[in-house]
Amino acid sequence: MGKPLKPTLRHILEYAALRSVVFLLGLLPLRAALVFGAALGRLAWMLGTRRRVSLANIRQAFPGIGDREARRIGSRSYASAGRFMVEFARQDRLGVRHLEKFVTVRTPEVLEEFARTGGIGVGFHFGNWELLGMIVRKAGADVSLLVGKQHNSLVDGFINRLRSSHGIGLITRDGAMRGIFRTVKSGGAVCWLSDQDAGRNGVIVDFFGFPASTPRGAAAIAVRTGCPVYPMFLIREKGPRQTAVMFEPILPRTDLPAEEAERILTQEYTLRLEEMVRAYPDHYWWAHRRWKTTGLYSSVRR
Repeated sequence: MGKPLKPTLRHILEYAALRSVVFLLGLLPLRAALVFGAALGRLAWMLGTRRRVSLANIRQAFPGIGDREARRIGSRSYASAGRFMVEFARQDRLGVRHLEKFVTVRTPEVLEEFARTGGIGVGFHFGNWELLGMIVRKAGADVSLLVGKQHNSLVDGFINRLRSSHGIGLITRDGAMRGIFRTVKSGGAVCWLSDQDAGRNGVIVDFFGFPASTPRGAAAIAVRTGCPVYPMFLIREKGPRQTAVMFEPILPRTDLPAEEAERILTQEYTLRLEEMVRAYPDHYWWAHRRWKTTGLYSSVRR
């Protein structure tokens, strides 16, 4: 791995702007900050940031939906993303007391099992996915997050400091396989997102009735190690109050060739995601080109 590139002037200005915004948001009470974040999200929607892609995705997922309802879901999705961002910006200040006061676990027995035995926690661009690692950690797990790298090394470092607060480990994609195997085999938990278009290297599964290229990493590691995969979600009730939902673990099939076992497992957790998106469509981040590899967007502009 090469040495990190020296930050450019643009990177320094971006980092300074980010830290200034985070500082100002930190002066607000949490509830007020969440309201402000939702307003920023709705403003981004009104300005048209990836709105066409969002609407195309919503109409793909919900055939026959009216234009007004599609736009309502899109606007609320952006508001949800805004709340997530301002909440994540103060994650290093949201400790155990915050979780005890504002987060309810709907399936505590599944969370306790995950914390006790370890495995893979699969999250999605749904609600505040970054808070899930803290919830698993609070339950007693030795938990690490698989993280990508931002182009701006200063911003990357700041984001990862927020993620690693409260004793959470980080595994970078550069040495991901070694770190994941080490953690899983020692009984630890590794969590990462698995719902973006994975290009030609992904496994094709059904998502809302249409083929979608999906990352195969979680399933591939589960098949090789035999570890369980836990789909995880966080539902926002009102303000900072949220409910964590962990589905029963999905175990890899041992009676099938590896490639087929990976496809079936990936399909299983994708179905859990679809179930939750149908129930809470405004929690999902619709702006990603989820069906890019399988050809939805040829006529859709940003």
